[in-house]
Amino acid sequence: MKPVWVMPVVGVLALVAAGCGRRGRELGSLTPQAAAPSEFDTGGGAASEEVNPVRLARPATGRKRPESTEPTGKLTRPDRDAEYEARLGEVALPLPKQRLPVLVDTDESGGSPILVNTVLAEVNGEVITREDILGPIRPQMAKWRKEYSPAAFESRCRQVINMKLREEISRRLVVQEAKAELSEEEKKQIDTTLGQILKNLASQAGSALLLEEKLEREGTSLREERRRRREQLIVQRYLRSKISPTVHITHSELLNRYRRVCQERYVQPTRVRLGLIAIRKSESPDVAQARAVADAVHQRASKGEDFARLARRYSHDPMASGGGDWGFVTKGSFRIKAVDAVLFALEAGQVGPLVETDEAFYIVKALARQEARTVPFTEVQDELEDEIRDRKYNETVNKYIQGLYKRGYVRVMTENI
Repeated sequence: MKPVWVMPVVGVLALVAAGCGRRGRELGSLTPQAAAPSEFDTGGGAASEEVNPVRLARPATGRKRPESTEPTGKLTRPDRDAEYEARLGEVALPLPKQRLPVLVDTDESGGSPILVNTVLAEVNGEVITREDILGPIRPQMAKWRKEYSPAAFESRCRQVINMKLREEISRRLVVQEAKAELSEEEKKQIDTTLGQILKNLASQAGSALLLEEKLEREGTSLREERRRRREQLIVQRYLRSKISPTVHITHSELLNRYRRVCQERYVQPTRVRLGLIAIRKSESPDVAQARAVADAVHQRASKGEDFARLARRYSHDPMASGGGDWGFVTKGSFRIKAVDAVLFALEAGQVGPLVETDEAFYIVKALARQEARTVPFTEVQDELEDEIRDRKYNETVNKYIQGLYKRGYVRVMTENI
């Protein structure tokens, strides 16, 4: 077996300072890219404002955690656990980007590419193989091969491989630390959750045997799926307990975010829910008969007869089966301008005058009406809090994994990608 060599450290991921010495040479300090400053940074520090610790993870029993030094204050949404996941594929590790993956297709009929299962990376003694990265995406690769040109196919593979490799390196770093720090009780809870997940998967597949067959068709196995799911749960549990207590959101951050996005997201124009019955002239022997039907239906609708029932019975409109309900529309958005003009002159529940165009007669009803307004801060505070928390959480995870990266031993065999 040929030895695996590491390419020179020039613009690509290589040996990290911690661990380089054991290879007998010092490659210098190579750190991951620094995360960009957050748009939510206030510059004044948390201590100067009312701080709202958000959805703190509850400490698990079985081990002692350091005392929290987080600021106290009014909770915006107290005592809720985190409901989000770290996007490990977005962690800013400096993986190589300039090289395309070398794809070796041994299938003359143009089938899925077959690649040698060589080592792509080493993370504190654990190896990541090419198959670890490509195995789960082989079905997608077969699809891309049919849909894309050769150049586009290679480009797509390069993007996904880099993302998946970054994600796998991040995941391995966290799993290694989590296994050392999680308590036995937490590990038992994870195994209980894993058992329920696998039970649900088997139920969805029809049986445990059918699940194994399904996984084999997808190029994996029940053993591999169990390992993957368990490590995923470990990462989620550990990062939540490690990172969530450090994520704080101030009231001023929420207000500043609201002011920035208010005009685009929360200023709502007047909206009217359109009810429409169309009597097409082409569906009647002549225009006079079409008008007579339209007049009769219009009178019945104006007197309060069930509009939806009339629409289903008489309308030639695409929404007839749904009772003529087009949902809420804004002024100027409906394609028939005469209908739009009548609709926005109506109050909720009113039926407008009969509308005639070259093609049809239209009976228009305002099923409901919402006047223009700016959604107040209090109605969207939770939404903004979720948004900011998710952003801050992932930024903090990014920095945390960069720290693991710098303290550990990571190398990528760029020539094998």
